[in-house]
Amino acid sequence: MTNENLTILEVTKLNESMKFLDLAKEHAPVGKEKLREALKSAGATFDQRTKRWHIDRSHPNADKKVLDFVQSSRVRKPKPKKNATEPLKVDPVTGQSQLDDDYFAIETRPEQIVRKKVSLDMDVSLHKKLKQIALQNDLKLYQLVEKVLKEYTQRKPTE
Repeated sequence: MTNENLTILEVTKLNESMKFLDLAKEHAPVGKEKLREALKSAGATFDQRTKRWHIDRSHPNADKKVLDFVQSSRVRKPKPKKNATEPLKVDPVTGQSQLDDDYFAIETRPEQIVRKKVSLDMDVSLHKKLKQIALQNDLKLYQLVEKVLKEYTQRKPTE
C-alpha cells in the first residue's frame, strides 16, 4: 500500500518502528534508493548507530511530500511550442520583410514502430556473418534481421 502523500516526517516516524527496507516496500511511493535520496535532499539525517532516519518536526521540509524531492527521469516537462504569430519578419539590419520559415513549416513525425523484444538462439557462425553484414551496411543487428524477415514475409505468401 503505497502512499502518494507520504511526508518526510511520516517516513522518519514509520522508520522508528520498522526497518527502512520494509518501510520502502510497504508505504513509499518510490523505491528504496529514490526514497533514501529524497530523505537526504530534504535534510533528514541517518544515524549509523540506530540505523534510523531522523528529521526535526520544526525543519522546513518535514511536512513536504516525499515526491517533492524525487528526481524522476520519467517525468518530462513539455517543450514549449514555437508559435509563429506573423508570417513576415522584418530584418533589423536591412529593414526588408522576410518570410518566417517556422510559420509555414509542415510538422512531420516519423512513423513509430511498436517493437517486441524477442530472444532466439542461432548458429554462432551465422550470428557473426549477420553482424559483419550489419556493420558493412551501417545497420544495427536487429535492424538487419528485421529487414530480412520483412522481405521474406512479403515474398512468401501465407498459407
